[in-house]
Amino acid sequence: MNDRLPRAVALAALAALAVSCTGNAAAPVATPAVTSAAVRTAADWQYRPPQEFDSLPSVPDSAFVKLIRSGVAKGDLPATAVGTSYLSADQTRQISIRAVPQHNTDPAGALDVLLRKELPNDDMRTHYADADPGERGGAMRCGSIRDDDGTVNVLCFWSDGSMVGIYGEYVRGADLGIDQAADHARAFRGLAEVPS
Repeated sequence: MNDRLPRAVALAALAALAVSCTGNAAAPVATPAVTSAAVRTAADWQYRPPQEFDSLPSVPDSAFVKLIRSGVAKGDLPATAVGTSYLSADQTRQISIRAVPQHNTDPAGALDVLLRKELPNDDMRTHYADADPGERGGAMRCGSIRDDDGTVNVLCFWSDGSMVGIYGEYVRGADLGIDQAADHARAFRGLAEVPS
């Protein structure tokens, strides 16, 4: 883990996700955290985030969501790109999700392409470890970076047969932990990825 990267790096990775979600990987790289859900297509499943997640209300007009909408409107992001935010009342905990519904014939390969584009520094990429993608399948990798104030921002990148996304979460001044954030990412996907 890089101990001194600003939270802006994590948010930039979330905001820039759609730029790298433009198709399947040219050179698939197998990872152990892959399931057989690759047969799903974007037509079979869709992204419908809940109004509340883990007791946090959604913030439909957050700066993050507006950034994604602006990117879509300008044509900088795919038309299917969606941003979702959740924020605690005291603003000490925030969850931001960037999803791009798309068909991926090779989720592990698509995830590897995403990580290479979002985290081009090999040293940084090595801090993102395979994680169990859960019942929605595909592949998932998670890692974290630490702010100067001690806040740890956790990012879980996922790819499956019907979409690619990044789940980001932080609790101000605390370390949520990668395992707990991965649990949250799996729970979120279970609610937000629904059959068409």
